[in-house]
Amino acid sequence: MKIETFPVGPFQMNCYLAYDEASKKGVIFDPGDEVPTLLARIKQLKLELSHILLTHGHIDHVAFAEDMHRVLGVPMLLHRDDWSMAKNAPKQAMMFGLPPGPVPEIDGELKVQKEFSADPFVLEIRHTPGHSPGSVTLISHPHKLAFVGDVVFQGSIGRTDLPGSNHRQLIDSIGREILSLPDDYKLFPGHGPATTVGAERRANPFLQEFR
Repeated sequence: MKIETFPVGPFQMNCYLAYDEASKKGVIFDPGDEVPTLLARIKQLKLELSHILLTHGHIDHVAFAEDMHRVLGVPMLLHRDDWSMAKNAPKQAMMFGLPPGPVPEIDGELKVQKEFSADPFVLEIRHTPGHSPGSVTLISHPHKLAFVGDVVFQGSIGRTDLPGSNHRQLIDSIGREILSLPDDYKLFPGHGPATTVGAERRANPFLQEFR
């Protein structure tokens, strides 16, 4: 799995383009902004994407995702518990003084499952609420990595001062669904650099109870 990271928009949210270099097939995670740049890179690489996968429904992750959805015409999926939040993306934008994008048209739910086929990959989907009700973590076991959205960061965790967030629920989600992975699994967060399960278990000040 080849992964390219694009920090996009005013919040510098990490959009991830993941693909297989041989087959030229892949998926994109959280194309929340700067869609023309993302589409240009997809075209340059001559990729065929199978899905748009949204880790959760906050504005920086979904603001302009519909623009990509309309161009690619592939399923755009989000956990059901964040559907209403995503539908209110234009209102979220205005709350932050940002120009509103189109309402995301979600095609289906990212359900909890051991084997979700997102050609050419097979991902495990785990529900990791706390930062938002519908936050998910998407894991590729063959590649020993996970896309964690805003659940956990290098040395930090997601905000829990937003509507629908809950600090205790977030800590429990991280302990149950992320720190249960082997230490060498790489974590790709919604902001900032990648990290590993082991590094966060050992040094993340918010996760001391799991050491």
